[in-house]
Amino acid sequence: MYANLRALHLLVLLNDGLYHSANSLAKHFRCSLASIYFLVIQLQKYNVDIVNINGYGIRLNTPISWLDIELITRYTSIEPERFDLKLFDIVDSTNNYLLSQLKRNTLIKDSTPVAVAEFQTSGRGREGRIWQCGFGNGLMFSICWSFEKGVSNLSGLSLVVGIAILRILRSYSIQNINIKWPNDILCDNHKLAGILTEIRGEVRGPSYAVIGIGINFNLSESIIPLIDQKVTDLSNVTGNLIDRNLVLGKLLSELYNVLDDFAYHGFSYFKKEWVSYHSYEGCEVDLIFPNGLAIAGIVDGVTDDGAICLLTLEGKKSFNVGNISIRSRIH
Repeated sequence: MYANLRALHLLVLLNDGLYHSANSLAKHFRCSLASIYFLVIQLQKYNVDIVNINGYGIRLNTPISWLDIELITRYTSIEPERFDLKLFDIVDSTNNYLLSQLKRNTLIKDSTPVAVAEFQTSGRGREGRIWQCGFGNGLMFSICWSFEKGVSNLSGLSLVVGIAILRILRSYSIQNINIKWPNDILCDNHKLAGILTEIRGEVRGPSYAVIGIGINFNLSESIIPLIDQKVTDLSNVTGNLIDRNLVLGKLLSELYNVLDDFAYHGFSYFKKEWVSYHSYEGCEVDLIFPNGLAIAGIVDGVTDDGAICLLTLEGKKSFNVGNISIRSRIH
C-alpha cells in the first residue's frame, strides 16, 4: 500500500476535530464529491476513525498528535547525532525497512539507525502475528544496534529491551504494569506494548539486532476488534493523551544506555531487575509450544541467558525457544 498524499492532506485538514462538509472539502481540493469519499475510504484503510454524519459533515473522531523529529531529538538525553532517525508517514514495516538497509549495507556506520512510522501496512509481531495499530494510534519504531560479539551471545536481548520500555512507562506512575516472558508489556493482564527482535550476523561477530517496538497510545475503535487478545493503551490506563514524541525521545535514550550495558555485561547484569518485573513470577503456568504441546509448572526466574525456568513434576527446567507462549493457569 502506497501513501496517498492527498488522503494525508485531508487527514491534516480534519485534524482540527471540526465537521467539514463534503462540498467544502471538494472545493478546497478542487475535486469532485466522489473523490472526497474515495479519500475518506483510503483513510479508513489506514484505520483512521472518521465520523461521517449526514447534515453535519465529516470529522476526525480523535485528533492526531503528529510525530516530529525535532521534538523527538529535543527530548533525548543522548547527543542527537548519535541517532540516524527516519520518520515515515506510511511504511510496510519499520523492521523490514532497517533489515533491507542492513542487507544493502546502506546504513550510516557512525550512528544508530532508527525508523519510526505513523502507520505500518504490514507491521509484524511475534510468531508471525500482525501488529495492528491505526494511523497515529501508537508508537511504532525500530532501532538497529551493532555488536562486536556473535549472534550466539545475544540471548536475553529482547528481555533487556523490555526493561528499558518498562522503566520509561513506569515513570508515568502507571499501576500494575509488568513484563510477560519473553517480550510483552502488560497492564492489568492486557497487552500494552510488544517487542520483535531480529538478529543478523556471524557466529563469532559482528552481529546486528533490528529491534521493533510497538506501544499502544490511543487505539481507534476500528482497531480493537481486529486484535486477537486483550489489549489496552496509554490513554486508557493514564486518562491522558501522552505525547508520543516525548516518550520516544526518553525511550531512545534509555535504549541507548541499556543496549550499551548489555553489549558489555550480557543479560545476567539485568536478571534480578527483570525477574522483579515479571508478571507471572511464582505463578502456575502452561508453556505452549508451536506444535500444541504444553508443559505445566511454576515460574521460578530466568537463566543468565534469559531462558524461562519452571518448577515441574520432573524438577526445575529451562526453556528458551523463541515461539513459546505463556498462559496463566489461574483464570
